[in-house]
Amino acid sequence: MKLDLVFIAALLGGLASCAIIPGGDAATEQDAGYAAREIAAMESSDRCGPQFIQSKLPAGFVEVAGKIADGPFRPVCARHDACYRLGEKSQGWCDTRMKDEMAGICDSANQAAGYDVPVIGRSLCRFHASVFYTAINNTYGAYAYGGLPGGEIVSVRTRTFRDVVSDEEFEVCAEVKNSTQLVQEYDVELHTANGKFIDREPDLYEINVGVGETKTFCVGTNFTPRWSLKDLSDTVYISVRADTPANFAYKDDMVIVDTEVVKVR
Repeated sequence: MKLDLVFIAALLGGLASCAIIPGGDAATEQDAGYAAREIAAMESSDRCGPQFIQSKLPAGFVEVAGKIADGPFRPVCARHDACYRLGEKSQGWCDTRMKDEMAGICDSANQAAGYDVPVIGRSLCRFHASVFYTAINNTYGAYAYGGLPGGEIVSVRTRTFRDVVSDEEFEVCAEVKNSTQLVQEYDVELHTANGKFIDREPDLYEINVGVGETKTFCVGTNFTPRWSLKDLSDTVYISVRADTPANFAYKDDMVIVDTEVVKVR
């Protein structure tokens, strides 16, 4: 995981859980050939913090702070880094295995010191693990994995209905599939046939969709007072947009990955 967001969040989580030393690993069993290739892809610097940040810090600080931030999860994070680097499995597969292995460590009898406190220890361990997983199982993790945004509209359904306070309205619901090897963040826009913007869903953020998963997005005239069915021509079009954080931008980083023309009448 090579993102400053991961390192900062994990460091805070580690500090909150005291000085934690490694506990028992909980590696999941893999095909021997793949496991050997993954080991060969590992680097000595692999850990739960981003390497491009670590390279700018004093080695002594990285050695001390890294152990605190990694907690008992360094072997898991090293495998995750190698999984991304090897590129044989999807991002979703690498991320899910990491989550499962961290949960296995938290649930094991051989827990790390600092997580063996009765009642709260296991919850604290799982919270620390969730910080790592949440930080990478998204489009920023996809940036670290490497690859391009993508996705497709697999089905569309429409309806017209009478709004209780206005004119007759038109709605389009599109089932969007993440057909890539990366976790994607999507939104969907609705435009008129000549390109005028009507609606976006969600308005101010994007929704994570895992590898191979689908999500339904609905857009329509009922979400804006400027438009109703009578304002539309015979066709409109919907576009699926995916986040592409090449520069870790907070806005204007969405690209259209699929578009479909929809009949209104």
